[in-house]
Amino acid sequence: MRPGLDPWRGDIQLPLQRDYEILYIVRPDIEEADLGDVTKKVENLIESLEGNIQRTNVWGKRRLAYEVDHLREGHYVLTDFQIEPARVPEMESSLKISDTVFRHLIVRKPVLKPGAATNGETPAATSELEAAEPEATEPAAAEPEAARPEADLEPVPTTAAAADAMAPAEPGAEEDEE
Repeated sequence: MRPGLDPWRGDIQLPLQRDYEILYIVRPDIEEADLGDVTKKVENLIESLEGNIQRTNVWGKRRLAYEVDHLREGHYVLTDFQIEPARVPEMESSLKISDTVFRHLIVRKPVLKPGAATNGETPAATSELEAAEPEATEPAAAEPEAARPEADLEPVPTTAAAADAMAPAEPGAEEDEE
């Protein structure tokens, strides 16, 4: 059965689109001026598969963590989009044969439930928990920040993009700046 069809009533429903993000690396020999053409080709690919572009963010030329096909750096581009899940394999197969994009990663964004926290924060205590232990929340708030163990923890990135943005700088980069 195809997604979007209702077998009981026989009417056609719109296809279900999910949120995705793609991080892809463009060859370093592509000039900065021509990088817009490459990102436009990827956006046209998504739109040809009936997807919707939400945002494209060009991170610029960066050094790779390890050598890939004798390349040590590349232009990183992050694009947020919506597409039907059945179309993702078609998109990946097109990107695999691309001569300008040599690495890509497509990740489905998590669906946030109503009342769920964002940016790594924990949601507020539920009313059941507060009703069962009202004293437990008050003393914890009275503790100093240094005494609580969660004060020592850094926020956990929720997506691949956030994980890369929070990554520490290379060890050699600190010595060059001084």
